[in-house]
Amino acid sequence: MMKTLLLALLLLLPRIFYAQSAAPEGLALTGARIYTAPGKPPVENGIVITRGGKITAAGTSGQIKIPAGMKVLNCKGLVLMAGFWNSHVHFMEPAWFNAATQPAATLTRQMQRMLTGYGFTHAFDLACLDFPNLLALKARVQSGEVKGPAILTAGVPFAPPNGSPFYIRPLKLREIGVPEEAATYAARQLADGADGIKLWSASPDGHGIVPMPLEIVKAAAGAAHRLHKPVFAHPTADTGLSIAIAGGVDVLAHVSPDGYRSWTPEEITLIQQHHMAVIPTLKLYKWELERNGVTDMNNPLMTTALQQLGALAKAGGEILFGTDVGYVTDYSTTEEFLFLSQAGLNFDQILAALTTAPAKRFGKEASSGRIVKGMDADIVLLKADPHTDIRHFSEVAYTIRNGEIIYDYRKDR
Repeated sequence: MMKTLLLALLLLLPRIFYAQSAAPEGLALTGARIYTAPGKPPVENGIVITRGGKITAAGTSGQIKIPAGMKVLNCKGLVLMAGFWNSHVHFMEPAWFNAATQPAATLTRQMQRMLTGYGFTHAFDLACLDFPNLLALKARVQSGEVKGPAILTAGVPFAPPNGSPFYIRPLKLREIGVPEEAATYAARQLADGADGIKLWSASPDGHGIVPMPLEIVKAAAGAAHRLHKPVFAHPTADTGLSIAIAGGVDVLAHVSPDGYRSWTPEEITLIQQHHMAVIPTLKLYKWELERNGVTDMNNPLMTTALQQLGALAKAGGEILFGTDVGYVTDYSTTEEFLFLSQAGLNFDQILAALTTAPAKRFGKEASSGRIVKGMDADIVLLKADPHTDIRHFSEVAYTIRNGEIIYDYRKDR
């Protein structure tokens, strides 16, 4: 009898040893300088503990005890902050075609090139032309099969009558000129899985600026707001800005420099009174100018964009970081950070645009944007401190989503 029990125990030992030596749940990040939120002083030699996709502890090495057996990532010399939001992207390039059937590894590598390699743990797609394809990509990321940022989408946007933007030719957007049609279209997009809607409040058709009738904007915005969803607008110029404000738009997808007119103090006040946020996308204008052979950045398109953002930032307006990548084919974020700084934004304003401001604007404030206990374990680790040089915001060492490392500079770039 005793020999039988001993034999049974010996047979179980390999299984017991295997279970104990398996990769432990959770991750401890040690030794980093931690910026817990904009406006807060950094925590030196900090520790962040994640478990089950959440931050379970954050503080100094003297405050936090690392659980036995937990995986530890030595972050000495790195700078830790909440994962970044890119509030203006597009998954429209050929690399995203057939998202339902492409190999997961292929899509993950493209995510690293475009987004996670720059610290983004959330991305808001502001215009797609193949909505089922984008929803398939979003589902594969949600399942964990594809390693990427959480994706939100504004679905397929629409333009004013005869107002499809010239730069997408030969393609055309849906053009809507009847309020009831706009409301129905917006509601259907949201029912199909969109997280917001996008429209052109004024569109460049190649000959001039085509404004969207105000009643169309109001109808679409009303349909979205009844479902508590945000409305984005491409304003193009001052005409589009005025229509967006009057129509109830929540977020400008760009500043509006095409008219080469600075925003007035009265317009800044209206933007703030209507609780409107702005995504600057300043690098977009440099990119477009260079594509057209213009290398002088004293061009009025660029100087107007910088003035408009600078006036809003000085007044304390709400700014969301976004790059328009997917339309812009240069994924690097360095120039966007430099332009934000040139427009007058300081470190805390830029950090807020990357973290707390979009989290609050898009209803994720309770789970995203700060490094505190209970928040989602969405984290970026930078190679150097952007407080000393704003370009360091683009120098990412690790991107962590739900406690899992989805970008590692040592092997993924």
